[in-house]
This record gives sequence, structure tokens and C-alpha cells, in this order.
Amino acid sequence: MFRFIEYLERFWALLSFYLPSHLTVERNQDKNILIVPGFKAGRSYYLRLKSNLDNLGFKVGILSTLRNPTSLEEAVGYLAKQILTAPNEVTLIAHNTGGLLVLILPDEARRKVKRLITLGTPFHGSDRFTNTRYSYWGYESDWVKMNYKNALFFPLFQPLSAIEDFSFPPQESTEFGQGRDLWFDIPGNYNLVRRNENIRTLREFLGTPKDSINIAQNPKANHEFAVPKKIEVDFSKYEPSVYKKNKESLAKKNSAEKKIEVKPKSKAKPKSSVVAKPKGKSNPKPAPKPKAKKKTKR
Repeated sequence: MFRFIEYLERFWALLSFYLPSHLTVERNQDKNILIVPGFKAGRSYYLRLKSNLDNLGFKVGILSTLRNPTSLEEAVGYLAKQILTAPNEVTLIAHNTGGLLVLILPDEARRKVKRLITLGTPFHGSDRFTNTRYSYWGYESDWVKMNYKNALFFPLFQPLSAIEDFSFPPQESTEFGQGRDLWFDIPGNYNLVRRNENIRTLREFLGTPKDSINIAQNPKANHEFAVPKKIEVDFSKYEPSVYKKNKESLAKKNSAEKKIEVKPKSKAKPKSSVVAKPKGKSNPKPAPKPKAKKKTKR
């Protein structure tokens, strides 16, 4: 079901990519959130997400991407010019390959960004791009191995992904690692930005514009010294690899636990409390009153 919906969403994203409105470039002086479109997805594909975030009080802009860039540097430079029109400390929400483009932003544009949120970005590449013109994004390619950790240069980096990704296999490609990953329950990469359940979760994750963003300072902006912010919640059971392998075993375990009746432990009887009598003579009982004699008539 979700796989079929994913294919429909991909078709709508591709259709919007070739609409004239996709090449419209807006100035972003008053924006505090910028959406970076994903692979062959048009600007109008993200209007539902933009509308929901606007209702929270954010000022959201959707960036434009080149259709047929001559090089990766040209595509990144096109994005950088739009980001430079935004105010400082802007939040970027990058969808799938939009997150890969953001990784190699020039320093001037990167310093504008305070928070990077990625949605289903294949940080380790994908088999989908192998033997294509986008082969530099192939799974475990030299390009992704060299650049994927550039995400740690952003003051706050938060990768979010679907529990199952149909568009950018293998599933492990969207796992950044280091305990940073969070997962949406609804499967599908393109469903991340269109399904109401996912949009509602993202709204709660962002909060409101009035909420302050606390950022732990890293000692150095270096891959070797960057200290990732660990998430206290244990999400390991929701990881896709574990989710697929242990789905049946978890179901059997849960059914077995329901059959086992746990006997309640017998409550310990409370010890009777004995009040110690004070030492010495006990208080004498009061003497009984003499009964009055009845007078008899003579």
C-alpha cells in the first residue's frame, strides 16, 4: 500500500519538477526556514509542508534547483546564491538528495545556517545512481565517503528518515549513525513531506518560532573532534535492519508473553504490634461499689 503511494508521490514530484514555477527564484530576506527540494522534485511539491509550517508562525521559503546542471558545483552554487539572500541563523529542511547538495555549500552560505534537518537523505549514496550520470552519489562511492560527514560542520544537525525507504536503496544508506538518526513510522521517502502523519510529527519536532534552540558547542569544527549530541531515547529497535530481521521473532515473543500468567506475590502479613507495658505496679482496679440493700417491711 505505502509502496504504491510512494510511486504516485514520485510521479507528482517529477511532474512538478517540469512546471515553469519550479524555476522561480524568490528572495528570502524575511524567511527563517528554507526547504531544499529533493531529487527531481518541483517547488510546488512542497506547498503542503510549507502551508503547515506557515500556520505555526514560521516564514518558509522553497528554493529552486537546476534541472540539467553541467556540474555538481553549478547546482550547489545555484542553491548558495538563494541561501545568501536569507537572514542569519536560518533553518534548512533538505529532502533526500537536497541534503547531499547542502553538504558541499561554500563557507559563506553554510555560515548562514544554524540548523540542518534532513529528510531521507542517502548519506551513504544509493544503488539507484550507480551507472548513471549521478554515479558520484552511488552507494559507498568515494564522493559520499569523503563528504557525508560535512553535516557535522553545521551548528545543529538532525537527520530524519522513514522506517522503510523504497526510493533510495539500500535502507542503510539513509542511516547517518552516531546515535543521531530518528525515524518516521510511515514508510516511503517521498511520503515524508506529504503524509499528514509525518507533517504533524515534523511540526511537533520543530516547535514554534518562539522556542529557543539550544546548541552544544563543539571544541573544533573538524570531523575528528566534532562531538555528536547523543539522543537519550533508545531507537535501536526501530532501526530498519533490526526491524526487518526481528519482526517475526518480536511478534512471537509478544504472543508468548501474553500466555504466561504472572502469579501475584503473596503479601507479607504485617507483624502485630505489641505495646510494652510500663514497668512497676499496674494501676489497681477501682473497688466495686457496694450494692444498696432493699428495705423489707415488717
